[in-house]
Amino acid sequence: MRAENAPGSMTVKAALPVYVLAVILAAGSLAWLAGIPGGLQRARASSQPRVVLTFDDGYGFDHRILDFLSTQGIRASAFVIGSWAQRNPELLREMDSLGWDVCNHTQNHPWLTKLTDQQIVEELNACQAVITSATAQSLPVFRPPGGFIDARVSAAAASAGFAPVMWDFDSMDALNTNLSVPERVNRIVASARDGSIVLFHFGGRATYELVTGIVGGLRARGFAFVTLSELYGWKKMVRGGEAGPGVEEPALRHIFAEGTTREGFEEWLLVLNPNRSPVSLRVRYYCGGEAVARDHEVPARGRLSIAVNREVPWKGDISAVLESSLPVAAERTLFFNRGAGYGGGFTSRGAREGAKVHYFPEGTVRPGFEEYLAFFNPTERTATLDVVLHGQGGETRPESMELPPLSRLTLRVNDLVPEGDYSASVRSSEAVAVERSQYFLYGGFCSGASCSAGMAEPASRLYFAEGTTRERYHSYLALFNPCAQATWVLVRTYLSDGSVREERLAVGAGERKTLRLDPDLPRDCDYSLEVLSLLPLTAERTVYFQAHNLAGGFCDAGVATGSQRWLFAEGSTGTGFKQWLVLFNPGPRERVARVDYICGEEELEREYLVPPQRRVTVDVGSEVGKREEVGMEVSCEGGIVAERSLYFDRMMP
Repeated sequence: MRAENAPGSMTVKAALPVYVLAVILAAGSLAWLAGIPGGLQRARASSQPRVVLTFDDGYGFDHRILDFLSTQGIRASAFVIGSWAQRNPELLREMDSLGWDVCNHTQNHPWLTKLTDQQIVEELNACQAVITSATAQSLPVFRPPGGFIDARVSAAAASAGFAPVMWDFDSMDALNTNLSVPERVNRIVASARDGSIVLFHFGGRATYELVTGIVGGLRARGFAFVTLSELYGWKKMVRGGEAGPGVEEPALRHIFAEGTTREGFEEWLLVLNPNRSPVSLRVRYYCGGEAVARDHEVPARGRLSIAVNREVPWKGDISAVLESSLPVAAERTLFFNRGAGYGGGFTSRGAREGAKVHYFPEGTVRPGFEEYLAFFNPTERTATLDVVLHGQGGETRPESMELPPLSRLTLRVNDLVPEGDYSASVRSSEAVAVERSQYFLYGGFCSGASCSAGMAEPASRLYFAEGTTRERYHSYLALFNPCAQATWVLVRTYLSDGSVREERLAVGAGERKTLRLDPDLPRDCDYSLEVLSLLPLTAERTVYFQAHNLAGGFCDAGVATGSQRWLFAEGSTGTGFKQWLVLFNPGPRERVARVDYICGEEELEREYLVPPQRRVTVDVGSEVGKREEVGMEVSCEGGIVAERSLYFDRMMP
């Protein structure tokens, strides 16, 4: 039983008793509570709206709730009764293993307003001891049974280190109500806002139906589902995904123009050694005119993860140069959390060497987008840079600057041009490295970031192995023609059902065009792309997605040909990661692709038959099991196009 008019319920609030009015803690405001930075203030408005699903009690536990939310990639917050938890520690451990918050709902579920201060503290401490014993969790929050609380209860709880957390919306699964399940679902879905907390009970009436309906409705509105720990900033979770081709050939040198160790950013360098002997590696980091070097060794047929934040003394923007005794493959991954649920990550191959010309077909400074160009000069001579931004209508905006030796420069494109879509071309007097990064809120439902090294050379044929029309995947193809004459372009889509779609268009000299790929294709279909042009062209594919409580986006340039070898240094099938490998055969005959999965000291070999002009999608986790680190080497006689997709849901330090 609980107070039917507790804050956030959908009943009339005018009749609230005084002691319930005193709660005022659905949003929390206990900045004075020791040990809780900022008290229970919710973070500022998120770029993607967030909602917390909370479940009280434990009696009558409906395991379908856990099963459903797990399949949806959703973590929730539980407020359990200690006496029930003592008899069901395995359920607490299961919730903990799924990433749920397990919180305090008192030991015996009494109305706290009827207890003495000492009894209140004893109830909270006893319940917390049970939770901590089973899960090691010790969150400084509780929910008063029935929603009954007053200033005295709040003060007593605070003396024991606990702050109350209430709710904004009551599913009414523990009340006698004339409202039907669809009516309650519709009211909550329509009224929810960023930071809303919804109350359910594990053994409530029609709770499972309410949960599935509310999850579906809020997901359609673009909401992300988070725990209380995430909402209040105690956990810095990052969710997202990336996809792109690997490294075609190992090299003795790798240059990464982009990188940062600023607050809220976590940078990693991943190195894969495909050789039969160990490799000595030196990494030089550059930041604000300073430089440091670090030495490492990569084992034979092994992989190394380098935590850049622990390698350097700076909190700033960083470029890196890797040099090795034998050729290796290297990638950089950057995770970020800007607070208020705005986080994500991206992976980039960087460059084996600098180049004097760079093209970036994709680019936008529409509302919700921030775009940056990062330049690094790895030479001993000052480089003169000429940057031209090319608008959709053919207009151009030139910028010129100088870049001293062994230094980095970052341009914020939003400061240079008005709102719109732009391609960029960079010409330099010296061979430099350039990367474009974008931070975005797309369509009001998808926030994240992407990074690309663009293209150093245009091509008349380009391939993209990855593509899908699954729900809430929005895909675009940006084309930029750097030539002095117009060109005809054929975009050929190879669908997983075996059919082929074609679209023809003209792209003028110096013009950018953008194609939305998914609306005219069958739903729930995977595909690969081939782009053909009479004159050399540049192209990048961008995907924005929201699926399984993950949201993000990625962008990468096409590859000019199928390769006989692909190397992927980054990869994981451990907790919070899902990895896929897409193999596309652009040729007229079937081909066999061999994949060596390099997992620590163990190496697994698999072969896949890829039909002509078709793709094969490999669930890497099904092939290798749960592995914290998974490097891949793909080999195929005759050549193949390979892309890795990596989705993540992880906590930053």
